Amino acid sequence: MKIGILTGTRPDIIKMAPLFHKAKEMNHEPVLIHTSQHYPFHLYEGVYRDLEMDFPAHFEVGMSMVKKAAVKASKAAHHADRKNPNLKATKRLESVATKLFDSRPNPAQTVSTMMSNLNKLFRTGLKDLDILLTHGDTLTCMSGSLSAALNLIPVGHVEAGLRTFSKEPFPEQIDTRTSDACADLYFAATEENKANLLNEGFPKQRISVVGNTVVDAALWAAEKGKKQSTIFEDLNIDKNSKIVYFSAHRRENLMHEHRFKAITESAIELANQGYTVLWSIRPGTRVALQQYNLGKKIENIENLLPVSDIPNYSDLMYLLSKSWMTVTDSGSMQEEISALKIPCATLRFNTDRPESVKAGLNRIAPPKSKESILEVVKTIDRDNKEMRKSKNPYGDGTSSEKIIRKIEEFEGKLIEWEHQKQTQKGNKVFP
Repeated sequence: MKIGILTGTRPDIIKMAPLFHKAKEMNHEPVLIHTSQHYPFHLYEGVYRDLEMDFPAHFEVGMSMVKKAAVKASKAAHHADRKNPNLKATKRLESVATKLFDSRPNPAQTVSTMMSNLNKLFRTGLKDLDILLTHGDTLTCMSGSLSAALNLIPVGHVEAGLRTFSKEPFPEQIDTRTSDACADLYFAATEENKANLLNEGFPKQRISVVGNTVVDAALWAAEKGKKQSTIFEDLNIDKNSKIVYFSAHRRENLMHEHRFKAITESAIELANQGYTVLWSIRPGTRVALQQYNLGKKIENIENLLPVSDIPNYSDLMYLLSKSWMTVTDSGSMQEEISALKIPCATLRFNTDRPESVKAGLNRIAPPKSKESILEVVKTIDRDNKEMRKSKNPYGDGTSSEKIIRKIEEFEGKLIEWEHQKQTQKGNKVFP
């Protein structure tokens, strides 16, 4: 079968990589499609290459001349920093980029552009796809799911059924709900995700609980990093110290000054308390730091290391595996910490990964104030060893094979039409 595998952001790439390799292994034809939603070296090429995927993607859409120039510049900056970290070339480049370009683009415009580009592809070079696999809750996922469905290409939604029953995280809840509405097969990570889909009326026979492909990816990458990563030497971090991997990139946090200041102050305070705080600075995070005049505040603080460039997923997972805890608003990281058994404080008021909280590996740290965040971190520090004994609720690392086998079961009957569901006798037409 010809299986389209859609990527566009770093999380898409990571979670789709196991599916690409498993499809090849099982004698299918996986076709990589990248929307260029993320395009700098450390968010695209570096991740593709580290996860041993074909690069460039078989079809790159939306890769304009400006983006191609940015790709080359970011790659050059990355290699310059590898040779001499004191140059801080990547940081300087991103600072310039945030002044020249919109690092927090309008979601509607992003979706409009991606849908237009994908529509052309699905009507020409890839109109013969047997199925398009889209992932999660990104703008890329929604754009791909909707464009494919409108072109009568079957859609398989990986990580279907994520719900918070609120507008947050925004726009991710819009993305995942729209993608589910477009799908023909639903690959839920957990029974709770399946229950969400059933409660909304999606067909039971089309929903499969398969675990999460990020477990496949994280376990593989952590082992690779253990064998060959030099990330601790590169960043001059003592791997035996109490490392806190820190990140904040959600729109609802970045665009809310009070929340973001609380998050920043908590990072500073953790460093002052003696933790080694490695703060992953995404382009949107840098914009928020500048917008609220916090950039200078996090510089030259002992034990606080802002890092914007970790292109190798294997480096990141190895670093995470050696961390004392994570403090993050990332959805994917709540799953990765579950795979690696690393305690987590989630910088949100709710989560679309409640299974990690129920399992005991994750605790919600609402960014109401610095104190509200630090209070949760304190309990994680106290219960750290016990939390590491929790069971991973997202599977055993075989999710990709389960997904490919389920696609094989539905070969030739992937699209489900409403008027074909019932025969005159009331029996289901499709299995």
